[in-house]
Amino acid sequence: MITNEQTVERIQGYCALCVSRCGSIAVVENGKFVALEPDSSHPTGKALCAKGRAAPELVYHPERLLYPMKRTRPKGDPDPGWQRISWDEALEFTADRLRRIAEEHGPESVVFSSVSPSTSASDDSLDWIQRLTNAFGSPNLCVSMELCGWGRYLATMYTYGASVPGNYMPDLENAG
Repeated sequence: MITNEQTVERIQGYCALCVSRCGSIAVVENGKFVALEPDSSHPTGKALCAKGRAAPELVYHPERLLYPMKRTRPKGDPDPGWQRISWDEALEFTADRLRRIAEEHGPESVVFSSVSPSTSASDDSLDWIQRLTNAFGSPNLCVSMELCGWGRYLATMYTYGASVPGNYMPDLENAG
């Protein structure tokens, strides 16, 4: 007799798609992430926005980049001829190109950028990007944030003089 049993796991955690880090539960069926639900036991988990609920679609989107790609045809060609390359090759290519630009035009000709994590946890990398910018010798760093991160990140900076890190959660039960 063959049975078709499904295993369903509910894994408690948080949504990493913005700096709010809403408490959530990942639903995993037969090893596949199928849903992200609010975790009502978490102080920020009473609800999830549409972005959080779409997390499985982001994970399994057929056009999601999973490895570095290199253009093999000139810009403007209708088919860029993307070719998969190794991480080492991608990092070497990028470092060589940045070095060449700095030598020819000065390090201040390069602008580094960090965005808040609309579809990633890249906000956690801002400190590293600032270090890279400084080590490279560029004064140019652009940072942007979507609306859902403003209240959590910038409002505290303007109110208290310091922003709230993404993993910080105040003791709400004892806040008075």
